[in-house]
Formats: sequence, structure tokens, C-alpha cells
Amino acid sequence: MKRFFSLTSEPIPIGGPDHLMYIALLVLTAALLIGRRRWVRDHARQVRIGVLITSVVQQTLMYGVYVATGGGWAEVLPLHISRVSALLCVVYLVTGSKRLMDVLFYFSLWAWFSFSYPQSISPITNLFGWSFLINHVITLLMPVLAWVTSDWRPSRSALGRAFAWMVAYSLVALAANAITGGDYFFQRSMPVLASLGQPAYYLGTLLVGLVLFWIGYGVSRLVPVGGASAPGPPAADERGARTTGDSAPRTGAATKAD
Repeated sequence: MKRFFSLTSEPIPIGGPDHLMYIALLVLTAALLIGRRRWVRDHARQVRIGVLITSVVQQTLMYGVYVATGGGWAEVLPLHISRVSALLCVVYLVTGSKRLMDVLFYFSLWAWFSFSYPQSISPITNLFGWSFLINHVITLLMPVLAWVTSDWRPSRSALGRAFAWMVAYSLVALAANAITGGDYFFQRSMPVLASLGQPAYYLGTLLVGLVLFWIGYGVSRLVPVGGASAPGPPAADERGARTTGDSAPRTGAATKAD
């Protein structure tokens, strides 16, 4: 039990068993969400409440353990971009704001980096490993949930607004790093191309973010309009209607054709 709540567990290796398990659980959740999207839309309120409760519990446990074990300001502030995205998820689930989802979508694209190239992430046998998994699965799939339940898709006009918010967030993260000695937005550890140094690394991060936003927007244009009504397997109630003939009277010939 002490190991489960430990703050100093051995980080998982990229491509190792824990990392592959995290990826598999993300893919499984995405498959269920997309494959059962009509059911999800029919039960949108219950699904959103369930995801909201899960997210709140995850964040409460994470911050609670940090505080209980004496975690310093360099670790406990909600200033990692994944934590910012998690808070935006909570607000979206409560409000259903599509303008907020526009910003959350672009912010959530950063989570693909941290999920595919994890840095200092705990194994699945540790609370913080589970926290990482739940946080990122919710963040990465929240735009899909919005698409399924409300036909939302990101707008190009929101891209500029999201980038402005990212710049503002990054400046706050830099200030917090200077005050607390933290590594928010990974501007101290510089996990990729650390040889650039600062401020080149910071400016490069902003450039990568802008490119990432445009790529995300381009990919979103490939997603069909209509959310749950997009082409896919029929919902269970529709299959039942086709089988029992509840949708409309049929002739004998039509019945044989079924």
C-alpha cells in the first residue's frame, strides 16, 4: 500500500509494459466510445456525470496525496498543461460550453505528446500511474465525447484564441518555475532538444504548439459531420426495430427480403 501512494516510484520506460498497457487501455476506451456512440448520445447526461465524477475523484486523490505527503509548490500546482486540460474538462462537463471545448481541443493535443513520450511517469501499480492514465484518457477523448453528444467540431477561428491562451498559460508556467523551482510546461527539464537552451527552447515550444494546432484542425476536417448520426453500426434499439418491424408496416415481400 505504501508503494502505491509513493511519490518516488521508478519511471516507466517508453515502449515498456506499463506504457503499452496505457496505450491499450486508451485504444479500448476510444473503441467503446466510437463503436457505441449512439448509445452514448442517448445517455449523454449520465455519461457526462460519470466522467465528471471520475475526473474529480482522480484530481482530488492526486492533489490530496501531494499535500498529505508534503509535496512542495514545485509539484502541486495545477500548471502542467495536462492538469490545465483536466480542469478545462471538468468545466466543460459542467457547462457544456462549445467555446470552451474549442480551446480544450487544441490544448488536449499536447496530451498526445506526453502519452506517446512519457516523462517521469509512474507505473500502473502506483496511484500516480493511474492518475496519469485517467487524466490523459479523459483529456484525449473529451473532444470525441463532445462530437458524439453535441455534433461539435473545432473551428478555425478558435485556433487563434486557443494559441493566445497557450501563450498566456506558458508565461504563467515560466513565472511559477522561477518562483518555485518547478518544471511546469517542461521548460526546465526540456525533454526534447535540450541543447537549444533557453529562450530558444521556449520559443520553439510555442512554434511546435502552433503547428500542432493546425495539424489538429486539419485532421478534424476529416471527421464526418453529425457525431452519433455519422455512418456506423446501428444502435441496439434500431436493430430491434428492424428485426421486429416496429418502424413501419411491411408487405410479405419486404419481410422475406429481410
